[in-house]
Amino acid sequence: MTATDPRSSESPLWDVRGWKRLTVHEDPPLVAVRDEFLAWLAEVPEPHRADLEARLRSGRDDAHLPARLELFVHHYCHSNGWEVQIHPQLAHSSNRPDFLVEKGGATLLVECRSVLDQAASAQQDQRLRQLADDAGRKLGRTVILNPLSDLPPNIPARRIRQWFERQHIPYDGPDLLEFDFWDDHQGHHYGVRAIVPRLNNGEEALTGVHGLMSQAQTVTIALQLRLALEEKATKYGPLDVPYVIAVSTETRFRATSQDEVDALFGDRVWNVPQRGPVTETRNPNGFFTSHRDDVPTYDRVSAVLVYRFKWLDEGHEHRIHIYHNPFATKSIAPDSFPISPNLWCRGKRQWGG
Repeated sequence: MTATDPRSSESPLWDVRGWKRLTVHEDPPLVAVRDEFLAWLAEVPEPHRADLEARLRSGRDDAHLPARLELFVHHYCHSNGWEVQIHPQLAHSSNRPDFLVEKGGATLLVECRSVLDQAASAQQDQRLRQLADDAGRKLGRTVILNPLSDLPPNIPARRIRQWFERQHIPYDGPDLLEFDFWDDHQGHHYGVRAIVPRLNNGEEALTGVHGLMSQAQTVTIALQLRLALEEKATKYGPLDVPYVIAVSTETRFRATSQDEVDALFGDRVWNVPQRGPVTETRNPNGFFTSHRDDVPTYDRVSAVLVYRFKWLDEGHEHRIHIYHNPFATKSIAPDSFPISPNLWCRGKRQWGG
């Protein structure tokens, strides 16, 4: 590899993270990636295209990277014959999913979630923190305000506060609540997402991956992924259609298939007896395998779609794996994603396609 190769660890400017990284050079690999994302953006109808474009072109990783995931999922479903609805209104929930897709009588609800480095997820504006704290004190709940794009130099705090106060937020709501606000201010198109985590049994607010990093302990990629999935799992309450969570992991250390399996099926435990062979089991703390009162905790989620961007010797490719939840109350048909590896659990410790 040369120093200008996009896959070279010696050249961090070649990292595909962030729109500026894709536009600072005109080298063929970066131009190809940039053009592909823009072609996918052109497939998105208005007004959703303007919102996604603001996120895609953002200088913030925590806006740009999730936009790429949503663009991929939209393009993948659209190009494989699915009819795609973006942020449709649901009859049983005030939350709006990223996508509702239909094909051949089958319907899937798809929600996207990116797992980012703590540095990226911590790119919060101080004024938004203050607004979130004010709203949280009034509600007696945890409130998180996340920028969905670059923010205007002068944040219209009063307008954001009035919008948030118009939302119906019950104190004892069982599910995670999310509201997206898009607006134009001083010629700047910007977006903000309000997140109100559900309360757990101890009456403490769950906060997903926010604030989990400490000086004493580094959270593993598998745990970050598991917590991100748990955050989305109960967002819509009981569902009458299969529910798929699409996730990408954009952390400093690239997530592996083993990280994904640990997150979904539980942490590995090595059993080393005094005599006999060493065996491997898993703790029952996986996203799929966790139970509460002998009932699967997250049986509303039918499958998890894992998206990866990968550089090749020549060019790049987009890869996905579909992990099917063995405890799901509503399964998805194997031919829903026919050209992608579909993985099922086989017995207590085995899984495969």
